[in-house]
Amino acid sequence: MDCINFCFTLKSSHLSPLHDEIFEKDYETVYKPVIKFLCAHPDFKIALSFNGVQLDFFQRKYPEFIDILRQLIAKKQLEILGGGYYDPVFPLLLPVDRAGQIEKLTSKIRSTTGKRPRGISVCGSIWDYSLISSFNTCGMDYVLLDESLIPSDKLKFVSLFMTDKGKSIHILPLFKSLKPLANNDVDFFIDTIKKSVGKASKYNYLQSDNKNRIVTFEFNHEELKDLLKSGWLSNFCNKVSSMKDSICFSTPSAALKNCDVSIPAYIYSGMSGDIAQWGIKPYESVKLDKRYPITIYDLFQIYPQSKALYDRMFYVSMLIHQSHGDKIRKNTAREKLWEAQNGDGFICTSKGAFVSSTYRQQAYKKLTEAEKILRECEPFKESITSFDYTGDGIKDYVCRMQRFFAVISRKGGSLRELDVFGNSGNFADNLNSVKEFEGYNDDYERGLFIDHLYDHKEFESYLENTPVGSGIFSKYVYNETKFSNSKKEIILESSALYKNRQKVNLIKRFILNSNGITVQYILKNESSEVLNAKFAVESNFAQTNFNEKDFEAFKLQILSDSRKQEIDTKTSSKELNESGKLSDVEGIWVTDQDNKITFVFEPNESCGLSFVPIVFSRPEYTSGELIPACMTFANTLFWDIELAPGMEMEKTINFSIFNQHRK
Repeated sequence: MDCINFCFTLKSSHLSPLHDEIFEKDYETVYKPVIKFLCAHPDFKIALSFNGVQLDFFQRKYPEFIDILRQLIAKKQLEILGGGYYDPVFPLLLPVDRAGQIEKLTSKIRSTTGKRPRGISVCGSIWDYSLISSFNTCGMDYVLLDESLIPSDKLKFVSLFMTDKGKSIHILPLFKSLKPLANNDVDFFIDTIKKSVGKASKYNYLQSDNKNRIVTFEFNHEELKDLLKSGWLSNFCNKVSSMKDSICFSTPSAALKNCDVSIPAYIYSGMSGDIAQWGIKPYESVKLDKRYPITIYDLFQIYPQSKALYDRMFYVSMLIHQSHGDKIRKNTAREKLWEAQNGDGFICTSKGAFVSSTYRQQAYKKLTEAEKILRECEPFKESITSFDYTGDGIKDYVCRMQRFFAVISRKGGSLRELDVFGNSGNFADNLNSVKEFEGYNDDYERGLFIDHLYDHKEFESYLENTPVGSGIFSKYVYNETKFSNSKKEIILESSALYKNRQKVNLIKRFILNSNGITVQYILKNESSEVLNAKFAVESNFAQTNFNEKDFEAFKLQILSDSRKQEIDTKTSSKELNESGKLSDVEGIWVTDQDNKITFVFEPNESCGLSFVPIVFSRPEYTSGELIPACMTFANTLFWDIELAPGMEMEKTINFSIFNQHRK
């Protein structure tokens, strides 16, 4: 019978805005019990995966823990796995950032534990063949990947061997389907493993005098805690001690060294089955077809908010690596970039997948800080550039102004990103309503300066936050009429059919300045009938400091009858609209009180105003329970339109951004 090498690995917790609180809890409930168990069971071996922030915490708060790790490593009872310092999604990174993050964590592990890592654990088992070169260059011998990425005929309980352009790496499958649970019978578990190994070895065309087989498991904190508390792991160790000829514990590096059989394989791009199952339908778990691997880019097509963060991250990365200014500031900016590359913002949180906007907004803040630092490296000049920023085949406008960074999309002619320099994230990071969760579907993508043209009946429904009809222009791709970087001017144009019979034309002109944007509209009735409609301009502000336990809407003030007054924003403006209180508004102040940032709308003509705070709820990954995921404050300026055939009207909105001074 083959000798089975059990390799237990423990994956680090994810990062969060509350690093120390989480790490403190993990130390008391996870790592201390694990260390006690290792000391009490000298035959048991395990590999631990830490991110760099965790190691910093342990080195600062619990140096005795680091000393114990060193002793266990010297006894070959423990192995520390490598990875990225901030646990990034490696395929999304430029090679220079991949190498930088790996080497930074490697140096940290070597300086704290005295031994450099030889294997690597990757976030969510998100894999791409191009990683072979990066991992090999950084001195990694093997990588751990979820079994769902491995072709079934290659799962022989030996390592896989993959090469690319002269570089190679071993791949150890993580057997999730065989992973023990606290309520499993130990004997039944061992029999199951033996049968699986025996069946795989029987049909293995590679034969060797070395009969060692490797069974690798990766546990999260909750899973390992359950095995320890229930006594299952202790019973398992006692059972293994009586079966040393056929079963033993090992670390991944030692198991690879003792097993001289490897199977050549090509592993397609993909990710852990736990995450991939959510990459086919939005917020719905779907059984996977192994013939169709789901990649991180497939996930981005389903969740555009993650794709938007990737676009911003990649853009800042290019800015940093193209900079030739102050090296110290450049390195500081690169460190902020690496922090923003943490996988939590792109795929999941510590609880599961796609739960909260908090992690995305933390990443946006780091990226904004990185660009702000980078601008100090060399003289900064405001600019507007035109290129396909989002990679969807449609040209966008990237605006780098003194006070903010914005992206204007031709889709709907709206702002799809707005980062204000200061301690803030992306105010355009909005979710869209889904009927299953909010009771209705948005038929357009939310952003700032979304244009609608409704009839009066449709508009009544719109005020109740149950849109009907398309709003026409909100779903159109605008054409570029004029673009001038020197004048900071963009002119877009779109023609549409109102109620499928009246042709209308809308010219939308953006003029950018250091403190904001002037948006001018020229709406022309090109039909032979009188145009009676409501013209509405909608802007959605995401709450960048979202906290599901304590959140509130933005502060709202209006100027009406030359008098400034504050409006209660806890509920929608439906009743206020019916009372006529918001029918003659001359100016609007929307204030993010957490970040002390005020957005001012100044229309050239008095307008109506509607608003609604929208809390988007999404299913929690493990339980499926709906929980608050993010909040958006939607406000809309609107006017009554009555245009004779061939006539046109003009509306202008001055949009300004002010950073309030903190006391």
